[in-house]
Amino acid sequence: MLFSFYWVNFIFIVGALDPYGLYHSKKKRYVQQIVRASHASGVDPVEALAISLTESNLNPKAYSHTHDAGLFQINCKWWYKKLGYSLKKECVKAMFDPAINIKAGLHVLSYFRKNFKQCRGSLAYRCYNGGQGWTRSQNKHKIINYSTRVAERKKVISKYYKEYIADYLHHITKEANDG
Repeated sequence: MLFSFYWVNFIFIVGALDPYGLYHSKKKRYVQQIVRASHASGVDPVEALAISLTESNLNPKAYSHTHDAGLFQINCKWWYKKLGYSLKKECVKAMFDPAINIKAGLHVLSYFRKNFKQCRGSLAYRCYNGGQGWTRSQNKHKIINYSTRVAERKKVISKYYKEYIADYLHHITKEANDG
């Protein structure tokens, strides 16, 4: 009985220190890919992780009823041409490759921020979810709730994973300097 008590407490403590399971081997690989790509493209890795967690819970095979695909839930109906694809089908297939999807997700976020004043700062989350016309959307409340969830995840990631991300960024920098 005593063993059971300690085991439950251990699981609770580990879960509390890893609320999104980012240290788990299934997610760790994608976390590192997102941090690396974010760093390379000048996007805050905490923000990128928060968006990917909100979109797919870091599931590279995620596919929604609205045909959004991959880690960052890219909708090829809207993005295939801007991402350089001639066919939507070709785009959707590519979005299941985590490296391609991450790059696309970071591109979409940066595109909105750079091109639309209603998408600056944390408003970019609303644009990421509802497009640059989110202010006129019938789903405005859902878009705002999405933005709130991303912001909440950013706080949790900053609290529990800040050191992990910093260590990995240091590793990337060291790797670049040594290479």
